[in-house]
Amino acid sequence: MPRFPISEKQINGSKAVIGGADYRHIVKVLRLRTGDPVTLFDDSSFEHYGTIAEIGSRELTVKISETRRVNTDSPIRITLLQGLPRGDRMDYIVEKATELGVHTVVPVITERSQVRTSQKKRRWERIAVEASKQCGRTIPTVIEDTLNFIEALNIYNDNALKIILHVNSEASMKEFLNNSLQFSKNIILFIGPEGGFSETEILLSSELGFTSLGLGPRTLRTETASVAVLSIIQFHHGDL
Repeated sequence: MPRFPISEKQINGSKAVIGGADYRHIVKVLRLRTGDPVTLFDDSSFEHYGTIAEIGSRELTVKISETRRVNTDSPIRITLLQGLPRGDRMDYIVEKATELGVHTVVPVITERSQVRTSQKKRRWERIAVEASKQCGRTIPTVIEDTLNFIEALNIYNDNALKIILHVNSEASMKEFLNNSLQFSKNIILFIGPEGGFSETEILLSSELGFTSLGLGPRTLRTETASVAVLSIIQFHHGDL
């Protein structure tokens, strides 16, 4: 059943009004008609089930027949600090991070980033919403403004478990996470762009409490590393 985000102000009693891009998607792309079932979800972890009651020229009305609380968001709060990659790789990372339950994604410009600026926040927010529709989340991943490396270290410097991936690290992710003392409900994960982090960046992050970890003998692409580590963390301490 198609799922669409909705805010409380769009709901009045047992009716919900949908306009804008979601209206166009429902009517023009999916070609749904009166009587077709849809699911609506809000950021309070509620899903609303109903059918299309009326289709106007710019808005449509859904008659809600059932509302229930759902629990599809991760029990751990993961913040992904992602070194800004080239091309559309960040699109893929945002999509998969959303599917894997990441709370926040922060694009970061590092020393080896080949992309030095980005104006794609709205695009990534749309991707996060679309991925939430598909995977059943009610709260899409938050996409923050792009930061530089020092800004990211200073802003995300709380009491969370802080991990930074480094290809030359002798400490393994597997052994680290198998230690029950490393369990945390709040995890900050820093992954570099193509080329990884410089030794200076690893030293600076270490001084601020980040633990440098490796992913084994093979060097992974940045988008592969993101999906791999998030899957490992969710398998060990989350909901996979």
